[in-house]
Amino acid sequence: MNILKLLITVIFLINFFSSDLKAKNLGNEITKNLRCLICQGQSVYDSDSEFANSLKILVEKK
Repeated sequence: MNILKLLITVIFLINFFSSDLKAKNLGNEITKNLRCLICQGQSVYDSDSEFANSLKILVEKK
């Protein structure tokens, strides 16, 4: 019975971390395709401007 509990816990943790990784990758892809208005066409992912940082936070929340 303890082995079953351990197995279920491991599967749950793997699923949790993989879905978190997928969400982070999706956020990175979105910010790579958005262009920063301040940095003259640089992607939001690459930019460190205040505007780009605000957009990164907004994408992460959504």
